[in-house]
Amino acid sequence: MQQMSPYATRRASLLRGEGDLYLYLEDLTGPANVTSSAVWVANYLPAPDGRGEPTEPGTPPRMGAGGTRHPEGCPGLGQGIELIWFEEGDAVAVVDGEGVLAAIPGWAGRSEFYGYSRYARGRSPLAWELTRDANQVLETKVIESREFWKWRGNGAWNEIRSTGLLHLESNLSPQDAAWPLGDAAFPELIATRHRVGEDPVWVTVTTGLSGQRMAGVEQYVDEPDSAARIELAIARTTPDQSGAELLSSLASIPFGRCTWLGEGHTIGGSPGGYPTFGPDKAAILLTANPPSGSRFPTPDLRGLTRRGDPVTYLWVMVIDEETFRMARGRDASTAVDHLAATGASWIQ
Repeated sequence: MQQMSPYATRRASLLRGEGDLYLYLEDLTGPANVTSSAVWVANYLPAPDGRGEPTEPGTPPRMGAGGTRHPEGCPGLGQGIELIWFEEGDAVAVVDGEGVLAAIPGWAGRSEFYGYSRYARGRSPLAWELTRDANQVLETKVIESREFWKWRGNGAWNEIRSTGLLHLESNLSPQDAAWPLGDAAFPELIATRHRVGEDPVWVTVTTGLSGQRMAGVEQYVDEPDSAARIELAIARTTPDQSGAELLSSLASIPFGRCTWLGEGHTIGGSPGGYPTFGPDKAAILLTANPPSGSRFPTPDLRGLTRRGDPVTYLWVMVIDEETFRMARGRDASTAVDHLAATGASWIQ
């Protein structure tokens, strides 16, 4: 059984070998497909002594007798086996009529943890036991993911687009231009340009990124629900397309690379890499709290929620090499303070 994630960034394979069953997760975002994690699911033959031994050269090890609940051989697969992708697209579970059979969560592939199996006992590099607590978390995630994909398959884009644009137009003004973003078929993304009231400032904003949670946030943020959904915004003093062109390249990062963007994140480059924004501009800094530095007040875009989670609008700041080094070497707040001290504006 093999299936690609809806974002086309991962591929899951449930493979039956000589006496065993493994779940593999491949990363499709690089130049060569790489197996990011592989978890033992079951043995169909009696287990060897110990925790796990290779069977034949070039084949994965079969779980040893000490690492499985069924040393004589695990039960056969039942009916209704399916692969369930988590909303973020970086994790997958094998589910049958009894619930989660095995899972590779987003944090697998490090510290000798590669995934969970119902038939594992204890912890080994091949699989960790699916404890009551772990099973409860994964079963909840499976239910939420089923509901999410059902929602996405039933015309959710129309809802995402209409509520997003209504929010922007109530806080800015009616759109005066719109562009589709990226080459991927999913998730659907657009950028729209809005004038800020009667001021000579135009804000270009994405709609669609917040329709799904980004991968990896829970591994780095204490309160991931507050950072898992974003949109991107950039302000200009002329109604040109440069903002939309820059957002197009940035908006493809989270779901094209199966990663996340958040407060203080930087995207590097080199001086002269952003000529439309100035000959010295070298990188991008994202922040929800840009420096004012202008007689025009920064619009407050807070208030939009998606599926109960708040949406964070991250402003795109095009920065020079000195500020970029500061953000990377210290922290983003220091870089934002530096921008404010030098009179930088939220308008690019």
